[in-house]
Amino acid sequence: MKNLLSVIGSSCAIAFSPAVLAQTAMPEDDRKGTPKTSVVFYGVLDAGVTFVNNEAGQSNRKLDGGVMDPNHWGMKGVETLGGRLHAVFQLENSFNLDNGSLSSEGTLFDRIAMVGLGSRHGQVTFGTQLDLINDYVTPFNISAGASGYAAHQGDFDRIAGNAIQRSIKFSSAEFDGLTFGALYSFADKSAHPDEDTAGGGSGSAWNIGAHYATGPFAIGASYMQLNKPRGTEAIGPYQSLGLSTFLGRSTFEIDPETGDRTPIEDMAIDRQNIFAIGSAYEIGDFTAMINFADIKFKGYGNTENLRLIEIGGHYHISAALDGTLGYQRMHVAGTKANQVSLGLDYHLSKRSDIYISADYRRASAGVAGVIGESFEPSSSNAQALLRVGMRHMF
Repeated sequence: MKNLLSVIGSSCAIAFSPAVLAQTAMPEDDRKGTPKTSVVFYGVLDAGVTFVNNEAGQSNRKLDGGVMDPNHWGMKGVETLGGRLHAVFQLENSFNLDNGSLSSEGTLFDRIAMVGLGSRHGQVTFGTQLDLINDYVTPFNISAGASGYAAHQGDFDRIAGNAIQRSIKFSSAEFDGLTFGALYSFADKSAHPDEDTAGGGSGSAWNIGAHYATGPFAIGASYMQLNKPRGTEAIGPYQSLGLSTFLGRSTFEIDPETGDRTPIEDMAIDRQNIFAIGSAYEIGDFTAMINFADIKFKGYGNTENLRLIEIGGHYHISAALDGTLGYQRMHVAGTKANQVSLGLDYHLSKRSDIYISADYRRASAGVAGVIGESFEPSSSNAQALLRVGMRHMF
């Protein structure tokens, strides 16, 4: 099983970056089997150049950072207490490498800011922390290992690895290959979450999930409900999916003088329900993966469903070179889209690598093609990206 997790880790940079590993393993006291007191500083730097064939009708290129991994730094710590208990904390910040600014203006630790108490049965943590979709399903997001832009369009299934604020989370220890957990997030009362407007704060949310691994096989699943998702949980279907209407509403505003479109990035929906499941099987140097997500949106008196299935694989070509291929098919609001992602990753060392990735997406006629959210949607129903980048982990 250690080999399988190692392969999954190298194939899915977002899932098993230091940001996520920082939540898990702690050095153990040899006598008591409890974590040793320690503080660790870590981070990731990712930058490269991306070429797009069609952005609002024009080709373009840009220096884009935080693609294969969000640029971030953080610290985690553990203190051994009596009775096999231990206290844990983690603080993690994301930033823009091109200009050094914070990714979330006015928020220092936007990715993780949590403290908690653990034992041999598991741990309970409080604050801003990654949800259980990240813990149990994200490791099977194969396309993200090929291209960071390919971590499921719009990330409506939260498989790219998302933090949720004001939360309490229980994560179990491993019991014969099985781990499980539950999470609850309180409503943001300071921003009037009961208002049916985009300006209202997020409502409450809850999340459950489990993961099981044995030999070469692993599987994980999670279910989540977001009530009145706003702010960091908000949806923007034009920028994310290229849709001109969603839930019976326009997804952008048009300037009457210039005709320019301004995407609505915070639609005031009532609820978002997510079911996600993924699995992997290791066959020598090849790891096959599959994942599926079913997302239901409710708002403005209407409902929409988004369903996505992804298949792919990761091949350990040599000691230094890995290759990943992923294919996604998405159905949403009566439209469909297909996307292929290919990536090659060359490891200069255990901490540094260079990579090249390519993505191609084609949507239904009348839907703008868009990959990731770094570029504007295409003027047609297709878009292609090519990226060369470098990453360093510390």
